[in-house]
Amino acid sequence: MRVLVTSVKDIASQTIRDVLVGDYGFSNSGESFEGNPIMARDKSAVLITSNRDLIECGHLEERFNAEAFIFCSRHRAQSGRPALLVHSTGNLGNEALFGGRPQELSVSVASLVAAALRRLHREQNERNLSQFEVSMEVTHHGPTSMKTPLLFVELGSDESHWRNKEAAKAVAAAAIDCVSEPIARDATIAFGGTHYATKFNSIVIEGRHRIGHMAPKHALDAITGDVVRQMVYRAKEKTTAALIDWKGTNAEQRERVLPILESMGIEIVRARS
Repeated sequence: MRVLVTSVKDIASQTIRDVLVGDYGFSNSGESFEGNPIMARDKSAVLITSNRDLIECGHLEERFNAEAFIFCSRHRAQSGRPALLVHSTGNLGNEALFGGRPQELSVSVASLVAAALRRLHREQNERNLSQFEVSMEVTHHGPTSMKTPLLFVELGSDESHWRNKEAAKAVAAAAIDCVSEPIARDATIAFGGTHYATKFNSIVIEGRHRIGHMAPKHALDAITGDVVRQMVYRAKEKTTAALIDWKGTNAEQRERVLPILESMGIEIVRARS
């Protein structure tokens, strides 16, 4: 069973929830979670609503024995630029300003990240959402401590977009694809570039790699060996390769990261978009 997670504190999350209930056959199971009805769709998925902010939902395993948690969330950016996004979670550095613990990563599930990105890209074209950027983001924010794999699929980046029904339908479709997508045997991690991992998007959309955790250039000056190892081992699939954005890293950063990866037998691949 896979669990779709929404929050009463999140406008975009509730817009996406309304689409999931209205368009995808979820019905009231007769059970509740935190006073909110649990919606079920055969035996493959349930849709839950928490009273907590989604980045603070590290408690879900206390109630649900899930194969994966799929968080349907808002994305907030100062630019206000409309966006459809997907990413793994975790705090790469020594701060945890938005949930989770410092220098701790969640369990990534690259197969579902790839499925969501591909569906968001397709929905962008089919729903005439060209004003919305479609992208993966690097690993950031909580939850970080759960043993169950998770990912965030997000609608951004301000209130007008959070209420956009067509954009919410795109995120809902991506979340539903994550319910049925098989989990592969192997996956890749990635290093370098910016927060919005544009260098790696086409690589995933075209099926050349499935990427779980990603660390941007600005995190690599201080990234620890333990966090690099978590990128490899805190993953549902077996991590076999690391994509390096060569132009999106400097020599010192590569010298910091590559020996750790090589010592674990991880193949180093130069990213070619």
